[in-house]
Amino acid sequence: MCGIAGVFHYRDSSPADRDLVLRQTGVLRHRGPDDQDLWCEGPVALGQRRLAIVDLSPGGRQPMPNEDGSLWVTYNGELYGWPEIKSWLAARGHRFRGHSDTEALLHLYEEHELGLFEHLRGMFAFGLYDRGRRRLVLGRDRLGIKPLYYHDDGRRLAFASELKALALDPAVPREVDPRAIADYLTFQYVPAPGTILKGVKKLPPAHYLVCEANGSRVERYWSLPVEPERSGSEEHYRERLRALLAEAVRMRLVADVPLGAFLSGGIDSSVVVALMCQAVGEPVKTFSIGFEEQDFSELTHARRVAQHLGTDHHELIVRPRALELLPRLVWHLDEPFADPSMIPTAYLSEMARRHVTVALSGDGGDEGHGGYTTYQWARQYAGVDRVPQPLRQIAAAGARWLHGDHALGRKLRRVGLSVVDRHLDVMSYFPPRDLARVLSPALRRELAAHDPFAAARATHARAAAAAGDIPALLHLDASTYMIDAVLVKVVRASMMHSLEVRVPLIDHKVMEFVASMPFEHKVRGGVGKWLLRECVRDLLPPEILLAREVLGDARARERGWLDPRGVADVLEAPGLRDERRVRQVWALVCLELWAQTYLDRPRESLERPLAALPVGTSALKDPAAA
Repeated sequence: MCGIAGVFHYRDSSPADRDLVLRQTGVLRHRGPDDQDLWCEGPVALGQRRLAIVDLSPGGRQPMPNEDGSLWVTYNGELYGWPEIKSWLAARGHRFRGHSDTEALLHLYEEHELGLFEHLRGMFAFGLYDRGRRRLVLGRDRLGIKPLYYHDDGRRLAFASELKALALDPAVPREVDPRAIADYLTFQYVPAPGTILKGVKKLPPAHYLVCEANGSRVERYWSLPVEPERSGSEEHYRERLRALLAEAVRMRLVADVPLGAFLSGGIDSSVVVALMCQAVGEPVKTFSIGFEEQDFSELTHARRVAQHLGTDHHELIVRPRALELLPRLVWHLDEPFADPSMIPTAYLSEMARRHVTVALSGDGGDEGHGGYTTYQWARQYAGVDRVPQPLRQIAAAGARWLHGDHALGRKLRRVGLSVVDRHLDVMSYFPPRDLARVLSPALRRELAAHDPFAAARATHARAAAAAGDIPALLHLDASTYMIDAVLVKVVRASMMHSLEVRVPLIDHKVMEFVASMPFEHKVRGGVGKWLLRECVRDLLPPEILLAREVLGDARARERGWLDPRGVADVLEAPGLRDERRVRQVWALVCLELWAQTYLDRPRESLERPLAALPVGTSALKDPAAA
């Protein structure tokens, strides 16, 4: 895990600003506290902050050249199977100076140039400069585990692991994209390739960018399969899944630093830990947290799994102090982000980092294996979907007679929706009817033609044509929610504490195989992750107080993004304890705190989080203590 940044004047030979790139890598210190370095030559500069995981010697320093200095790379991530790749390259005459996976990347480019991506297995984001071709190549892994932002003004391209580093560049405008506000309030995150700032993009997962004298282009190099195979038996799928999962876990155990795993007691993290225990000859370090004044059932499950597997288990019961944590969270997240599970993940990462530098997690199991209840609900609605659309719309119209956000009213409204719109309605924080209520009149007019659901519908339609409506929902979530919400949460929370997290359940070979499995092997008898449970059965045991203060700030009203009356309706609604209402309030709070962190302060202040919440916190009580 590292932090990278760079700049390339590709239209002319203007000198790169080395001091700027040094400042950018400086702000990424949490991503790489072990080392900082820079390579600068004429119009290009590459910077690096290093968290040393493999090859702790100076031979692993970056930016790294190949043997003749014709290629330079700054790289964040881990390649799996790199010793075998280096053996193959050595047989073809390549010579190596160190023992890192970074060298494998450089020499694969020598062999295959832009074809190198099909030979990469792992998580990565990198910038590689080819001096002979005067070409910069940016690349991002297939599932978007590693982040990469960039800004291209037509003459100069700048990139960085995090938006805060890129925003230190005076050439990067700090102008908010109104569409991103609508998308964020809808989904709790800003979907790739967009960002909260105009002119700044995320390099999408499974894409590379090539920048040369005549301009830049972005190309896709991999797609998640959508069409299931029907030829295999249940036993074939079970055995093959077990073998692929074991391989994915084993490959992620390569490190020259202490290594452990998150353990919640759920099936996903339990599978990962069980396979780790099979692969190593000593007890695995596992980590779980619980909260004061809360149901400890999850902690109890984790303890049971740890005892069954014989791990070196560590537990911590914390009293969450959201008021203290929020300024740091908002700064580390870079963009508005409203998943409340970010808070426990941050506490868990902090605890794990006291013992290890690398942790494996079970993230990604829900999207690949049908773990969300929304997939089961979709099957329950299947009978309703056979009713002609006009009749369903009449039934949906009955929801108007139910006041407020009534549960029966929500169900009736969804009867009239398509399969994908029903799913999006459940997954969204502010679905269209609620979004219109909180946006300011000016923003509603500006966004009249913008539909936050449009891109998701298109993704679902492409998958549904091959796999069917309901299986395509898993593909949609794996392509969007998993990447832009689940992985952002775990990667950013862990990087707060310089902890590298590896996610074997979304190894791309595992994901390809899981995508090929028939849906009935994923969801069966109303239970998700059915085959995932079956394939490891032998290994496991058998059994918003802050809101009004932040949103009432004059700056929140003056931005012109939100309608104060609509926001007040959300805050004062009698159903504030309803799950969706709580999520809506949290999303509004996080949006305003992001603006106060990234827009209201001078550019040089972006190098650090807010010292404290910018409201009268002395009069506030911690939500956890309420």
